[in-house]
This record gives sequence, C-alpha cells and structure tokens, in this order.
Amino acid sequence: MMKKYITPINIAVLLWGLLLLVISGFYPDYTRYYLYLSIIVIIPVAIFNLIKQRKQDKLNNTTEFQTSIYRMLFMAVLLIVFFFITRQNNI
Repeated sequence: MMKKYITPINIAVLLWGLLLLVISGFYPDYTRYYLYLSIIVIIPVAIFNLIKQRKQDKLNNTTEFQTSIYRMLFMAVLLIVFFFITRQNNI
C-alpha cells in the first residue's frame, strides 16, 4: 500500500518544498524567483500529465481527464477568491 504514495514525483515535490523552505529561510530575497521557476517547471509537467490522462481515457473509456479539468477549475476559482479576500488597497 505504501508503494502507491512513495513515487518519484511525490519525492520530487517533497524535496522541492523543502528547498523552498530553505531558500525562504536563508535567502528571502530569492524566494520570489524560486516560485517563478516553480511555475515554469510545473506547467509543462501538468500539460504532459493531462495529455497522458486523455490518452488513457480514450483507451479505457474512463473520465480521469474530465475530473482533472474540473479539479483545476475549482482550484483556480479558490485562488481567485482568496486573492480578492486577502488583497489590500495600498495606495
């Protein structure tokens, strides 16, 4: 059962997060650039994963791709809501 959770991608995400904590602790000026790098790396990985899920859906007649798209839209809405909740009018 632990094989399901201990995968190379989960280990990479864990190390990426630990590196973010180290950078933000020791070099807070570079945290923003590390997060920009994270976005640049994650977008192609997400696109590749979606393409793979779509191919699997066509072969196995499942709905994983549709579920992934709905999950991403839900998270985008949550991020927008939290952005407007936490936005401050600094003039």
